[in-house]
Amino acid sequence: MKVEIQWKKLVKPSVPTPSDQRKWKLTSIDELQMPNYVGVIFYYRDNAGNPELISLKGFTRWRRRYIEDDDGCFIDCNDLGVEFVHAKVDGQIDQLLHRDPNMDLLEYLSQFPNNLVGNPLVVIQVNTFECGGIAIGLRSTHRISDIYTMAIFVNSWATACRGNVDVTVCPSFELSSLFPMKVSAVANWPPPRIIGSKEFTMCRFRFSGDAVSKLRALARDDAKDSMANNFQPSRVEVVSALISKALVKIDRCRQGEERPFAVCMAFNLRDKVKLNIPANSCGNFFSVISGQSAQPTVGKTNPEFNEMVNIIHNMISDAKTKYATIVNKEELCSAVGNSIAELVKVASSSEVFMISFSSWCRFGLYEIDFGWGRPVPVSNISLNLRSVILIDDEEGKGIDAWTTTTGDEMILLKQDPDILAFTS
Repeated sequence: MKVEIQWKKLVKPSVPTPSDQRKWKLTSIDELQMPNYVGVIFYYRDNAGNPELISLKGFTRWRRRYIEDDDGCFIDCNDLGVEFVHAKVDGQIDQLLHRDPNMDLLEYLSQFPNNLVGNPLVVIQVNTFECGGIAIGLRSTHRISDIYTMAIFVNSWATACRGNVDVTVCPSFELSSLFPMKVSAVANWPPPRIIGSKEFTMCRFRFSGDAVSKLRALARDDAKDSMANNFQPSRVEVVSALISKALVKIDRCRQGEERPFAVCMAFNLRDKVKLNIPANSCGNFFSVISGQSAQPTVGKTNPEFNEMVNIIHNMISDAKTKYATIVNKEELCSAVGNSIAELVKVASSSEVFMISFSSWCRFGLYEIDFGWGRPVPVSNISLNLRSVILIDDEEGKGIDAWTTTTGDEMILLKQDPDILAFTS
């Protein structure tokens, strides 16, 4: 398919920012994030209507630019606006939805600046297909937002487009005052690979609600008798465990050695800490948690499913306990900083096989209705690293696992007996 840009515009706010609110400081957690753009694409199959209509609503919160100068890093609220792009695709949307995602095509459906400094913090691209379908790509820099923030923004925008401005969610931007950056603590991230690298490929593995129920029952059956009655692994835990088990098996087969592995996962802090955080807080407010294997036992090649479930379940359970006991903001910032530093260390090492997960479940992404109905489906925009993004399926009971791996790994992952048994 060919994606052709028709026009671009900057959508500016109707009311200018007061001069005393022009400089918006980043939080201690914002400053630790990779300076890249992350995104999501919403697909609408039939008769989506006129994209010009949606370009005029809902952008007043995202009119800023990222600045680095002698005063440090901050957001300049200069009212330059959000970049809005309209593109035409010479194909049918079903051609895109009924095959594995093409990473190059996903990039074209949601293009973005290569350099963060001075460019729009948010880029919207509306892609119209010959059949009347539309794919809306949203990218924002990770320096200002996480997926929770993006979900609030898109939901408010879609609600406004339906004419319900009075019931839009009112976001809070108080995190920068609650967690100010005292000393620059930029994480020393390894250099990202070139966007669109042919080394990586992406696939959606679809776990139905019935398949997830069977996985949860299998995990409970494998648990020790003394804990089986109380052991209730979540959807995210069992799907993450099954994919991790398959990827570790593939890695050890390809590498010819039993190197240790680490499972890392983004951990939303909004309902996990007892600090007084405003509802609908926008910005980055998450940590990174990890569970690592012990040194492989000689003669034991691959982890069992129940072992992987236990690693991931304990990782999440321990994190809930840890962050629930934090009583002050400085301690929280230190804990998050340490967690990201550990992630950077593991990501930079070739001695540990790392699998990165992020759960976007329960964020209401399938409720984003611009007036055309629910999206079918919702996807992430590919990352150039081994990663798995978990999103609710259309029914809300299963999980779509949007998985990015190397091409060789993907071939073997699609052939894994357990993946074949539980996906459609």
